[in-house]
Amino acid sequence: MPPTLTLFFIVEPPNYLYMGCHLAASIRKFLPPEVQVIGYCPRHRWAEMEREPLEVLRRLRVEVRPIEAEGAFDPAYPHGNKILATLAPKDTDFAAFLDSDMLFLQPCLVEEIVRPGQIGMVAASSMRWAPQTVWDQIYGAFGMPVPEERITMNRDKRKPVAPYFNAGLIVVDERWRSPQGKRFAEVWMDSAQMLDLTGIENRRPYLDQMTLPVATMRAGMTWSILPEKYNYSINGMMRGKPVPEEADVTLLHYRSRIILAEAGLKDLPEQFLADQIGTSRVRWVFKVPPPAGMALVGPEGFPPDIAVEPVEEPTHAPPPVFGPDPSKARMAAVTMVGQSKLGGDPLALERWVAYYGGLIGRENLYILRQGHDAEVDRVAQGANVVHQPAIAEAETPEERRWSTLSHFASGLTLYYNWVLCAEVEDILTPLDGAKLPDALDALFATGQAPMTVAAVDVRAESDGTKLRPISGPSRPSITRKRMALTPKGPLREPLPGLLRFRQADILREGSRELDLKAAILRLEGTDGDG
Repeated sequence: MPPTLTLFFIVEPPNYLYMGCHLAASIRKFLPPEVQVIGYCPRHRWAEMEREPLEVLRRLRVEVRPIEAEGAFDPAYPHGNKILATLAPKDTDFAAFLDSDMLFLQPCLVEEIVRPGQIGMVAASSMRWAPQTVWDQIYGAFGMPVPEERITMNRDKRKPVAPYFNAGLIVVDERWRSPQGKRFAEVWMDSAQMLDLTGIENRRPYLDQMTLPVATMRAGMTWSILPEKYNYSINGMMRGKPVPEEADVTLLHYRSRIILAEAGLKDLPEQFLADQIGTSRVRWVFKVPPPAGMALVGPEGFPPDIAVEPVEEPTHAPPPVFGPDPSKARMAAVTMVGQSKLGGDPLALERWVAYYGGLIGRENLYILRQGHDAEVDRVAQGANVVHQPAIAEAETPEERRWSTLSHFASGLTLYYNWVLCAEVEDILTPLDGAKLPDALDALFATGQAPMTVAAVDVRAESDGTKLRPISGPSRPSITRKRMALTPKGPLREPLPGLLRFRQADILREGSRELDLKAAILRLEGTDGDG
């Protein structure tokens, strides 16, 4: 029995909806009729779909389904819609995602592109957005080595590279399960969200292609490198040139109608549409009868209603939260170090790990490490070290550092009730001597636990004998929600009684160890009873 196949793509209005009509027409012209076809639209854009393209898709036997795109990635990531569409359940042996700006140009049998236990993909044309060393960071985020295999890209053939694929065609064996019992799509989504949290550069828009080979390996699968004819791009160095006859193109990737016209193929989408539904224009679909045996549907009633869960209107304010979320761990702490940061005081990270590790356990510490540094790995043993690329300090503005930190910390709020995000020199402690996690959890008892918490900054006087609290707002250090930090803010009113010291100001005299009790005694404006 031949394998069954679902082809699917995005039909988000307006552009992808119309492109999807032309792609579907080419599918019905050249692929076996039993192939299932699904178009996915983000639910929040569902009502914007026009009735004419929806009727075209109906006549081409394309089922249109919603996907939940809002909130899947932060910040929003439209390219991630293909991951969400892949994640949606399929009921065939294989499923293949297609970019909407594609057209089949000749017959294609299912057996040409499917391989059991493999992900079918075409090698990328080039990779100019990062050096090859970026794969150390990408695979390192998952504790994996970069695969030894090297491939040749389809246009930039100067030297072999680590496996890197174009995400315009992804053929998945839907029957396969990872050692943990997960579909490939689940592993891909997990991989993309995990890498997104690291703040790696160029993850917009390349997160999907960064994680394709990683997810393939994490799922226990291998890649089937398909010939270029199954994802033939006419953008880049091929733009403005006719498609070579010897390329024997099966699936054309054209990006835009302008580029298609430059290749001499301007009218091709309309020709496919006319062949399949009797009119070359999507907007004229209601002027021609549907195929024999298909019910006639009027223009009213589009888009079709989608099932939604009823939402009761609140009649009163939501109840206060009197306790932490039991589905989450208690607290995490995040910092970033690099050779310059660590080199200023080799013991700073060691003290940070010892202090916060003693409060919440080293397994809940996350250290973003810029560049390879064996000393960081030694000091942070037992904590989670996330590799970041080494970039010259002159090329690393503070905005980039804080954006990386806040994105990573924000992601951890999905798993922790409290996430501390601070410089390695920052030491936070309650004035009354309570342990920091206990003081934070006590805020829940009020029913008004803040979503972000700032501390009172404390600085040493010029003579070093006294410590002085700085009045006024300060940058938040602890959060329960996603937040965006910059070197200048945003600023919040500090929580009374929560102090933020700099390590250099609170070292025990004649020692390199922290002395918080002595620091509180030196604090101006207190009675020394802390």
